[in-house]
Amino acid sequence: MIPVMHLDADVRGILESLPDLAGYGAAAPMLPAACYTSPEFFEFERRHVFTRSWICVGRQEQIPAPGDYLTPKIGDEPLLVVRREDGSIGAMSAVCQHRGQVIATEPGSAGRAFRCPLHFWRYDLEGSLVAATRIDDDAIHDCLRDTVRLPVVRLENWHGFLFVTLDEDAAPLGPGLAKLEPFWEGYEDADLVAVPPTMSDTPLPWNWKIHAENFTDAYHPEFVHVGTHDFAPSIHPDGGVEITPMTAGDNAIVRTVPLLRPDGGMMEDGWGPEAEFPAIETLSAEQRSHVTFAMIPPGMTIIFAPGAVSYQLIGAIGVEATLASNDRVTAGGWLLPRSTFEAEDFEERAAAVRAGGKKIWVQDIPVNLGVQSGKKSRFAPDGRHYMPLETTLEQFNAWLLRMYHAAWKAIA
Repeated sequence: MIPVMHLDADVRGILESLPDLAGYGAAAPMLPAACYTSPEFFEFERRHVFTRSWICVGRQEQIPAPGDYLTPKIGDEPLLVVRREDGSIGAMSAVCQHRGQVIATEPGSAGRAFRCPLHFWRYDLEGSLVAATRIDDDAIHDCLRDTVRLPVVRLENWHGFLFVTLDEDAAPLGPGLAKLEPFWEGYEDADLVAVPPTMSDTPLPWNWKIHAENFTDAYHPEFVHVGTHDFAPSIHPDGGVEITPMTAGDNAIVRTVPLLRPDGGMMEDGWGPEAEFPAIETLSAEQRSHVTFAMIPPGMTIIFAPGAVSYQLIGAIGVEATLASNDRVTAGGWLLPRSTFEAEDFEERAAAVRAGGKKIWVQDIPVNLGVQSGKKSRFAPDGRHYMPLETTLEQFNAWLLRMYHAAWKAIA
């Protein structure tokens, strides 16, 4: 059950100013600027959008043995994602059901049971209470063990990515990501190894939606990323960006751009012909000549390139405070063939990829800051002038409208 928050008058005003969802299908106009600048509206998103979404919290390889666990936080809810004794993976609340102590805040291994640090109550890997200390009455102890457990949270494993949602009524994850399935063909035949991203702890000073928009925008690379993105252009005489159509049930926004030559990828200076990660032989010729950028809002992006699948995890901790964990901001966030990962020069190649990504990232920083600043202006635009290369932004707006209206309806 998702707790209902009282709607601040400003938040209600913002919601009332949103376009009518019925008037838009797969594309919607720009949202009011206050959606990017209001702390109260951000709290609405955190409590009623993030908690109703499927959020990627990591990879299955990060918890290989029984008792290994992750400690994600969705909205304000601390969770445990754990490998159980039978090898399956489950998610549950990290809040002890005695006094509300958070059981763990850092990933680790629990062995066969979690132990609350306050009074040492212990829970098994399924979340059931197995021991409550200093209770001599066997009847009380047995009653507690029969009735007390850590609340279960929904989890789905999608191509090794672990997604959770706090919404008991959320639609299953898979159908909303069905449009991405064709892009996986060939990758999982390559004996992929995961290199999870180093998790960021330094907030970026802009709204999470600006971060997402920058990733999915096909219009800006030829202007902002001169020299680093030219090899993967949105406009090309033989066919430029292809934007995958979106339907009302989609939870992915996808665009594909050509490479000037097959088998290119990230180099020390950005996208280029001599990729540091060799092309994957099990991919089709079409896949080896394109790069696909996919956003799974609100917390993940994926890039399908000839030599690797790159992914980013996004966390929002404030209206102008966004955490991004990827190979550009931190390190890692790759799925690679084992042969690439085990090559003697892998560390050198990985460093060059990070250097190339960093050069692209350095170009993005000032424009993200500029958009965030512009949202505070009395002259901020209302989005009447989207260009054809910004269709993915209109799709993102449609996704946001759908989530905002659903959350508002649930509160009302």
